[in-house]
Amino acid sequence: MLGIKEAALQLGVEIENQVIQARADQIEMGQQLTERINGVANQVKQLDGKVEMLKTDVNDLKTDVNDLKTGFGEMKSTQAAMMHILIDVQRKLNAN
Repeated sequence: MLGIKEAALQLGVEIENQVIQARADQIEMGQQLTERINGVANQVKQLDGKVEMLKTDVNDLKTDVNDLKTGFGEMKSTQAAMMHILIDVQRKLNAN
């Protein structure tokens, strides 16, 4: 049997060991949380990079569409002018 002193000492050691284990568990959980946060941060950076690339692609497409609109408008003007010339030529041919 243990005396009161020995039992108190053993209880104190057990409590100290539990506190040390709790601190170690807390540090380990903190490390795991930090690693998860860093992993998520890296994924966010990758996604941000992809979004920036997509934004660039969208802006390039907008530029291409605007260029096509401009070219189409110019083509319509050219076709209209050619049509007027052809009509004038046809009139002159019919007049002769």
